This record gives sequence, C-alpha cells and structure tokens, in this order.
Amino acid sequence: MKKTITLLLFVAYTLSFFAINESAGTKGFQFLKLNFSARAVGMGNAYTALSDDASAVFFNPAGLIQVKSKEIATTYMSYFEGIQSGSLVFVFPKSKTRTLAVFTQYLTANETRELQDEDGNYSGSAGTFGMSDLIIGVSDSRLINNILNIGFNIKYVRESLDDNSASALVFDVSVLHQTAHKNLKVGVALKNIGRQLTYFTNSKYKEGLPTVFDVGFRFHPDRRLFIVFDLIKPLDGDFAGNIGTEYQIHKMFALRAGYKSNATDWRIGGDYEILSGMSFGVGFNWKRYNVDYAIVSYGDLGLVNQISLKYKF
Repeated sequence: MKKTITLLLFVAYTLSFFAINESAGTKGFQFLKLNFSARAVGMGNAYTALSDDASAVFFNPAGLIQVKSKEIATTYMSYFEGIQSGSLVFVFPKSKTRTLAVFTQYLTANETRELQDEDGNYSGSAGTFGMSDLIIGVSDSRLINNILNIGFNIKYVRESLDDNSASALVFDVSVLHQTAHKNLKVGVALKNIGRQLTYFTNSKYKEGLPTVFDVGFRFHPDRRLFIVFDLIKPLDGDFAGNIGTEYQIHKMFALRAGYKSNATDWRIGGDYEILSGMSFGVGFNWKRYNVDYAIVSYGDLGLVNQISLKYKF
C-alpha cells in the first residue's frame, strides 16, 4: 500500500509540473479558487483530509465515498462590492464502493458606469459593466480498499466580462488515505488541470488555469473534536497553510475556528489587518437538516459571510 500511495503522489506532482508548462503566463479563471462550504470556511478552508459531506466536490472528491445517503447542499456567499456567488451540489451513492455527484457554482457582479461633466459632476449613466462565472461539474469517488479512496472531478467553466467570454474544460484528481493511526487521515488533491476551449479575443490569448496542489491532515482525537491542517501550493503563487478546528458541543451544535496563512496578501496597513485570515463558524444539525454559517476576515477590506444548507434523504 505504501507503494500505491507513493505512486499516486508522484503522478500528481508530475502532473503539477506539466500544468506549469501548459499554463505559463497570466492565470485566468480565478473563480476556480473560491470554495463553497460554510463548514470548511469556518475551519480556515483546511478541508482536504476531512471532506466528509457534499462540499467534498470543492476540496477533495475522494471524500465523497464517506457520504452514505443521498444529500443535497447549497451555499450562498456575499463577497465584496456587491459580488454574489453560490453553489448547489447533489450527491448520490451508487454502491458501497462508489459515490457520484453533480454540482454547479456561480458568481455575478454588476457596476453602473457613471458619466461626469468637465467639473466632475454626475451627468448620467453610460450603462453597466457586468461579469459572471459559471461552473458545471461531475464527481466520481471510489473506494479502493479500507484505507484508500480516489476521486475525480470534470468541470466545464465559463467566464464572462460584458459581451466577451472564455471557457475551459478542467479536471481534479485526489486521494484520501486512512493511516495506521485510526484518528489520522491524509488527503492529497491536484485541482484545476485542463485546457482552455474558447477565448476572450480572436487572438486566442491563453489565460492559463490556477492549478493548485493540496496536502491535508485530519486528526480526530475524540468523537467531538476535529483538528485539520492543509498545505497548499498554487502554481501561480507561494506556499500557504490553513489550520482549523471543530468542536461539537452537543450533537446538534458545533463551533469552528480557523486561520489562513496567506492573509498577508490582504493586509493594507489599516486598523483591522491583524484580523486578516481569521475565520469563525457555527453549525446546527437537526434530524436530516444541517445549517452552517461562517465569517472570515479580510482585514480592512471587510468581512465575507457564507451560509450553507444541507438535507440528507
């Protein structure tokens, strides 16, 4: 089994270097980096080795095999400057060794263009500037044996700016490994490998994809507590680390907290920059229903809120 894990890690890392060559230059489709799960956001997005619900499609599709019944989940995120985004996921186990899912994500934003006279006064509107992003995907998770799961995503991505648009076909591949220590799991994911299909301009300028390589660890010292850590390497950026925790106070209520080390990217010297990267969340569970809420600080840029609803049937 050690040989199998080593081989999978080697293949994933080799593919990541291939993706560097394929995507050299400016990276587009940045929407692919957004994560949709209030539970995960509350834990600092350190979710690669946990991924035990519908939101696994965004972090580690290999984790979907842990979902034992049909599940539908939706998330809404209120971003900066009127940007709205959300997701919808439907998970359906096919057998004890295979689980499938379909999902979609969206983002929209509009800004009114104002005209000014020579004195700088408002003189009317020149219309609106709009942007939108859409992802439609399919996930497949399989149980290889009692210590190893694998997962795949296939995603169609479309990005629009006013009347121009570009699209791409994108793939994710991941593994989830139960270690010899029963309370420790390790997840590995290589996300956003693929090829651009259409272009913003006739010159066919290649945007490149924001490929990301993640390694995550999930420690479960007792039935109420999760401690999670992710090491992340975007191919167009520096290494980053996410850490988080979840404590179940009651079977119906959980508290969460997390931190993202790349928070320095959002610090602009204001009064609240010390809070950058911190996140907090709560979860409510009643029968087949789950409601999760999270808030994450971007320092003086503001706060981002996420709410997720989930139903099992």
